[in-house]
Amino acid sequence: MQNGTNLYKLVRKLKIVKFELKDRAKKSIGNPYDELSKNAQKLAYVEERLMVNPNSYRFNSWLNRLLKQREKLFAL
Repeated sequence: MQNGTNLYKLVRKLKIVKFELKDRAKKSIGNPYDELSKNAQKLAYVEERLMVNPNSYRFNSWLNRLLKQREKLFAL
């Protein structure tokens, strides 16, 4: 049985939940800084390809997806 006031018990439970959520996020998302680095490399590649062929549907679509991914990563 846990000792302490009800508030103390609540704080302990919240700390456990916080730890579990952080652990789950790391496993599902990975390190956001590594993901940002990979995203930046891919963006550079796509931008180079678009300089050669600016009307490429494939690269324009890829660029839009990478930019959306980057926004999500910055939100983390």
